[in-house]
Amino acid sequence: MAPTLARISLFAAAMVLAGTSFALAGTQATPVAQTSPPPPADFGAPPSGEIPILYNDRHVYANPDVLKQGRVLAALVRNGTLFIPLRSMFEQMGGTVSYDPASKTATVTKPGASVAVTVGKPEVVINGESRPLDVPPILYHGDVLVPVRVISETMGAYVQWVPDRHIVVVRYIPPTPPPTEAPPPPPAPPATMAPPPPPPATPKPLTLGGYLRSYYFTSQQASNNPGTQFNFASGAKYNSNAVNQASWNTAIALHGDYNFPGSGWDVGATYLYANPINGPCVVATAHFKGEPCVTQYPPNTNPFDSLPGYTMSTLYEAYLKYKDYGLDGALGNILFNSPWANPADSRLKPQAFQGGYLNYTTNSHWTFEAADMLTFECRVCSAFSRTTLLTSYPSGAPGLAPNIYVPGGVSIDTDGFTMGKVGYDDPNGLSVNGYFYGVYDLVNMWWGDFKYQFKAGNWAPYIALQGGTDSNAGQSYVGKVNSQVFGAQLGFNITPTLQFQAGYDTIPWKTDTVYLPKNVTCNNSNYQITATGATLGYVLPIDAAQCYTNASTGLTQIYYGGWASPYTDNTDSDPLFTTSTTQGQVDRRAPGTSEKVALIWQSTNLKWYFRATDAWYNYGNALAPENTNIWTALGTYHFGKVTSPTGPYHGLLLRDYYISRTLSNTFCGASATNCPPSSSIGSTYLGGLPLNKQNRAELEYDF
Repeated sequence: MAPTLARISLFAAAMVLAGTSFALAGTQATPVAQTSPPPPADFGAPPSGEIPILYNDRHVYANPDVLKQGRVLAALVRNGTLFIPLRSMFEQMGGTVSYDPASKTATVTKPGASVAVTVGKPEVVINGESRPLDVPPILYHGDVLVPVRVISETMGAYVQWVPDRHIVVVRYIPPTPPPTEAPPPPPAPPATMAPPPPPPATPKPLTLGGYLRSYYFTSQQASNNPGTQFNFASGAKYNSNAVNQASWNTAIALHGDYNFPGSGWDVGATYLYANPINGPCVVATAHFKGEPCVTQYPPNTNPFDSLPGYTMSTLYEAYLKYKDYGLDGALGNILFNSPWANPADSRLKPQAFQGGYLNYTTNSHWTFEAADMLTFECRVCSAFSRTTLLTSYPSGAPGLAPNIYVPGGVSIDTDGFTMGKVGYDDPNGLSVNGYFYGVYDLVNMWWGDFKYQFKAGNWAPYIALQGGTDSNAGQSYVGKVNSQVFGAQLGFNITPTLQFQAGYDTIPWKTDTVYLPKNVTCNNSNYQITATGATLGYVLPIDAAQCYTNASTGLTQIYYGGWASPYTDNTDSDPLFTTSTTQGQVDRRAPGTSEKVALIWQSTNLKWYFRATDAWYNYGNALAPENTNIWTALGTYHFGKVTSPTGPYHGLLLRDYYISRTLSNTFCGASATNCPPSSSIGSTYLGGLPLNKQNRAELEYDF
């Protein structure tokens, strides 16, 4: 416990010292007010970073990025220039904003006025007249940001930087329409100076939100293939492979966040409760192996426990956060976003971690991040623990491999993981990131990704690369890991609303020749390892050939090389380009090659979203071929107004996901099998379901 307390204390001290030092670095600045025509802008010395806006005494609820739950960041300072989000500001002032992603041009219309800007082009067109800008508009987290003079020159707005409050104040009074018959002009009054605006209103520090989410999951397990048929004849042997699955469950999540005004500090929490209203099966223990709730006979169904089909109650967020002056950090029960440890939020609740992170983004677009996570709560769990997805038995997932023996069948505890990141994100389209994950007593992972967005008109093509290496570390509780991956992806717009993507990943096979430990055997008929009360220390592929024993020498060749991922295993949330819904190469823990294509369409009002994918996986090796195909179709409809494809949404949405997955060489006698001639019909070959169809329907209300 002492090392754990020390890790927590060091991280908390780092957050406090970082926040204090940056706060002391703030300087007073001269306010600026602009009228039409405006004098040269004088913003003093505002800090470089993200700045909240107070518009007519209230905060602006719009992108680019969520600063607090329900309170949204709206301004950005880069290299001494203050940028304002075009859409949120002009819509507040009564304008109508449209954006053409092909040309990256935003157009604002209002009775008697029109404004047009283009991302990367240092000019603004006001009522057809082009005027130069010192700096061009930029694209930040999906929103167009413009220099502040654009709103002052076009709308006559008042803008003021308030350094002691660390906010930007914007005031705008719409012009009064002229009367139908103008009265005689009164005598000109003597010139007077306009009174200063009133002080900004105090922002509300407490924000509340959450969601109500209901899912209905179904999975077709049975088919006409041998090994997944159910024999209804009297006395016939029970076949669990043939029992279909279905679960319905509903969850409510309540979130609260309190911001200490002017400090950058927040405290917050999120509580979730889910109940499937399913009699005695609402209890998680009723879903243990062998219990009646999970050993049904057709036409009944077993629960689909990757949802899950039982009650959950958890305070998965309870945090202290700091965000200001380029720093962003959190400590406590938190949601953490990174390639190999993330929320995987496609069920009732996201995955969460206990620990802390701190990152710093410089003015030159570099990001440095460090994280230390002590415990983990999976997306079907109601408590944090020291286990991982590879060292426990999570519902609806393989979990700890059968070739790793633990007395009593209990989970294996670890001390969490540390992560370091260095990244560069250029607004001109280049993004490069490097990561290191040290998962205690399991694996060390090095990972890198690259993406470049070309500026090529309507097509907007991009290319992305990824790669890394994964090796066992410390006690190596899950066995030997020696894996390398490389992937590439390209994409482009077919039309302004339709995008095409194609990806490729490869993980080479590895082999070792060993004498098997006592009580570990290799079946040369189906190339599978069986361990009875013993351990073979390798991460072995799932539903693929694993071994072959030379009868004359007694030596066994082990086939391995798959990527071991303790916090994304079987959540289809890893970063590989070819990972598909239900699984990918990492979820199968298998080497091989894979390809995936996708078509993505989103309506111009952002309410409709459709995605169709087709992925092919080759897990064959020198022992036996194995091919998997996964086809998916996703549709989403938002009933309310959507202001940004990546921003927060409040309202009702409906989503449906259909998946069809086929595997070769599963059960002898099934289609596309290569069993030895002596194999009996219906006997297991490489394993898995020859055909699996799933449907996931979701109704959600975000508030």
